[in-house]
Amino acid sequence: MAFMREPSSPPPSFLFVDADPRALAALRRLSRHLPGDKRFALGVREAERLMGEAAPSVVVCGYGLPDGDGLCLLNCVRARHPRAACALHTTHPPSRGLREEGITWMDRAAPPQQVLALLASLS
Repeated sequence: MAFMREPSSPPPSFLFVDADPRALAALRRLSRHLPGDKRFALGVREAERLMGEAAPSVVVCGYGLPDGDGLCLLNCVRARHPRAACALHTTHPPSRGLREEGITWMDRAAPPQQVLALLASLS
């Protein structure tokens, strides 16, 4: 799959947050050919530290984190970095509407090509 972006725009900066190291490893493998910086965090505190170092343009976050709620983290990202694209990476979307909050749902059980296409569309 070819990745297309505006020639003058800087490469995206991805932040992946998940409590499961295997899920992060899968996202690392899946995103390796996408342009831009990729950072990975196992929880809210680590994600906040990484965001303090460099503002992300795309944040993909699992729902249940050891030190907080992934949806709350994404809402904080939207408040601090309104231009950042945010996706909740979980098997079941929460009952409350994500679109109204500017958050995309990314199905954790989706085939790799579908996840890759969504990552490319977010950046």
